[in-house]
Amino acid sequence: MHNLEEMMGENIDLTLTFRDADSSYQVNRIHPSPCMTACPAGVNVKSYVSLISSGRFAQALAVVKEKNPFPGICGRVCPHPCEEHCTRGEVDAPLAIASLKRFVADYELRNPTENPGPLPRSRDEKIAVVGSGPAGLTVANDLIRKGFGVTVFEQLPQAGGMMLAGIPSYRLPRDIIRVEVEAIERLGVKIKTNTRIAGPAAIDKLFEKGFSAVFLGIGAHRGRKLAIAGESKYEGFHDAISFLHSVNLGKPLQPGKRVIVVGGGSSAFDSARTAIRLGSQEITILYRRTRQEMPATAEEIAVAEPEGIKLHYLAAPVKILGKKGKVSGMTCIGMELAEPDESGRRRPVPIAGSEFTLKADTIISAISQEPDLSFLPDDHGFKISKWQTFKADAGTLLTTRPGVFVGGDAYSGPATIIDAIATGHVAAQSIERYLNKEPLEQDCDRALPAETEIKADLSQYEKSRRTAQTQLAMSKITGNFEEVELGYDEAAAIAEASRCLRCGPCEECFLCVPECGKRLHVLIAANGAGAQFLRYPIGFDAPQTGHGTVAAALRSSSNTIDSVQISPLTCYVNADLCRGCGECTTVCEYSAPALSPKDSGLFVSRIDENICKGCGTCVTVCPSSAIEQRYFTQERFLDKLMKMDPTRKNVVTFTCSWYGSHLNRSSFTHLTHQDYNLLFQSVACSGRIEPALILNAFEHGAEGVLVVGCGMGACHYGFGNKHAEEHFGTVRNLLNVLGFSAEKFQWAWTGAEQSGDVVEAVDVSLNSIQGNKTCEEST
Repeated sequence: MHNLEEMMGENIDLTLTFRDADSSYQVNRIHPSPCMTACPAGVNVKSYVSLISSGRFAQALAVVKEKNPFPGICGRVCPHPCEEHCTRGEVDAPLAIASLKRFVADYELRNPTENPGPLPRSRDEKIAVVGSGPAGLTVANDLIRKGFGVTVFEQLPQAGGMMLAGIPSYRLPRDIIRVEVEAIERLGVKIKTNTRIAGPAAIDKLFEKGFSAVFLGIGAHRGRKLAIAGESKYEGFHDAISFLHSVNLGKPLQPGKRVIVVGGGSSAFDSARTAIRLGSQEITILYRRTRQEMPATAEEIAVAEPEGIKLHYLAAPVKILGKKGKVSGMTCIGMELAEPDESGRRRPVPIAGSEFTLKADTIISAISQEPDLSFLPDDHGFKISKWQTFKADAGTLLTTRPGVFVGGDAYSGPATIIDAIATGHVAAQSIERYLNKEPLEQDCDRALPAETEIKADLSQYEKSRRTAQTQLAMSKITGNFEEVELGYDEAAAIAEASRCLRCGPCEECFLCVPECGKRLHVLIAANGAGAQFLRYPIGFDAPQTGHGTVAAALRSSSNTIDSVQISPLTCYVNADLCRGCGECTTVCEYSAPALSPKDSGLFVSRIDENICKGCGTCVTVCPSSAIEQRYFTQERFLDKLMKMDPTRKNVVTFTCSWYGSHLNRSSFTHLTHQDYNLLFQSVACSGRIEPALILNAFEHGAEGVLVVGCGMGACHYGFGNKHAEEHFGTVRNLLNVLGFSAEKFQWAWTGAEQSGDVVEAVDVSLNSIQGNKTCEEST
């Protein structure tokens, strides 16, 4: 008999054959949804899109904000790499993920809820954040939520960093920035504008003032020149960053009638589209490669030409020309593409004899930008790259100075807002661990349950057009910095969200909603050869299971498991035991159970397995033990108890089958409770464990029982440990009645991805089981 997990791991030509149906299907190992994988900040795209499709807009926004504190900003200006990887693109067109993110942010503006006040301070330490861009504000947002004091220092008159100074208001309205910055400020973050951290020992003085750690999020506010003749000689030559700063901060540099912008990224298009709004009449973007290689998004390029901007490809600047001290034009040369360079794009090379001249009153260099390090003294002690960025540990973002961390463009060079947010999360976590005197690198492995799916036939989906946003009339753009993209209304947002294919594993989704359409089953190999979660695709015509299982065989190019059973991950009622009390109908969040009359006139509960998600809430409250879970059965647990080591103190540890509370056994090897044997048992949900399982553990000789779960905010089923405290309190009372020490039963709740918190919770619980001894005393 081959091991099922190893066979699945091969993932080579796996075929599942249903014996009764005499049909075969290809089976694939499920990887995380490509949209979530592509998002640098790890936003749970599938979850919030699913919630939008069912009209749950406030909940969708809450999911976005867990990883992205700037949904309204990113919904407008993010280059949305998630969309480039969207599976829907294989059917027709990718989902408009960024527009949906914007929709829920705008929905909150139209339907405001009560604003949370300052969060309670639980830590004495204060953190100084230098720079109020997306990286710095993300650090502030994360750390204030962890109980630290946070002060942000910003040299500009308003907070927002490059979001404010670098992005024009027709793409990103100022009130959107203000609203999302103020939301962070209301949590208790202090933001000091018009405050420049500079001069001798500037960083040292922050520590002297009582700050325990410093984060540098200064951005990249210095534009690079073209390094060609004439650029310092004539009035009318600007770098894009200076030009955009002047406009966005209220002191615009007025360009002439004819403008040339050199570059192909967002700054180039922002500069060109800003110039036309300031009254310029002839604007050309000069780019040395082709449209295909342009780093600007397809949307930026598509809207430029209708606004009157000319795109001149395969050309590079050679010399700035001028008359009477002012720019008059530019000498250029034609280019052709050679082999790819280190960026992966084909390298442009000049074509001899192809020089030509373009007339211009203003020339804007938009080729790149770098951090402005003029605030540092000569003896600053940092290691700086040749691109003028701070060198830091890639995994922790700790610089070469103790207690000083970095993120955003100051670390990576010019990147995107979502990239900056991602580094902010990493830095905030590192700062917390630094102040806790913990290793900055976490070594705990999440052991999420392996999952596979029958490969979906994408041809079954009807093609549908991507829902377009309404636009500002083109006739209104001159002299007008009003927002061009106007967003979705509710109907359009629901229509677009409904195009999502819900690809990827179920473990990603915080709210298990009936709208998902995919059905989770368990594929179980005979003779203990393993089990895997198996997902049926939307619209799959599966064999009927009833209350039993389906027999199948699994084959790959090298192995075969002939005896496989497939069981739905649901609950069912033993009608002979049911008393018809209706408790199950009152607690089920999915309304799966319902009472129906029997022939005798009595009522019995029945569970609609097309709705049931198998969470087990109904099992825990059933007074007659009439409801049972498939796969997570009592028999399966009793088999585990038979393997307890009689020579050691066995502690049964129940863990959730989803998220952070489900870990590899190796994650606990460093605990000092060497005389304790942790016996792990995964369940559908740690907040819904049948009392009989806990009692069985003690009856079979367990020294203690731990329950570690994901908690309310991170539960796969969306309503977490709602009944757990009352439920587990009852279990403790039963233990006392039966003569067991209630302190031998412990439980703890952690965040969805805080693997280290799970290990700590187990460690603390073991101390309680030992009688509140410390780890040192136990050894």
